[in-house]
Amino acid sequence: MLKLTKIDTPTEQRLVLEGRLTGRSAAEVCANWQELRHTHPEGKFVVDLRGVTRVDRDGEDALALMKREGAKFVARGLRVKDVLKGLNTEHARSKNR
Repeated sequence: MLKLTKIDTPTEQRLVLEGRLTGRSAAEVCANWQELRHTHPEGKFVVDLRGVTRVDRDGEDALALMKREGAKFVARGLRVKDVLKGLNTEHARSKNR
């Protein structure tokens, strides 16, 4: 289960994710991300992952999409930080296939 909170301020749009970023919840995050990008096309986007406890392949794909589209991430915990580091190499390779 994933809790998603949107916080809009004058300086940034923030998505706060808490729980498991997997399967259907990853699809929900992508839909919310697209809506946020459409609503604020010139915005500064921050995705807060400090409350994320698990990320599967679908979650990694969602994070890769957000990264490609300019999101900055706030994270803690080795697993989530490793996932973010892996977005640079793993998803770049799969995109070139």
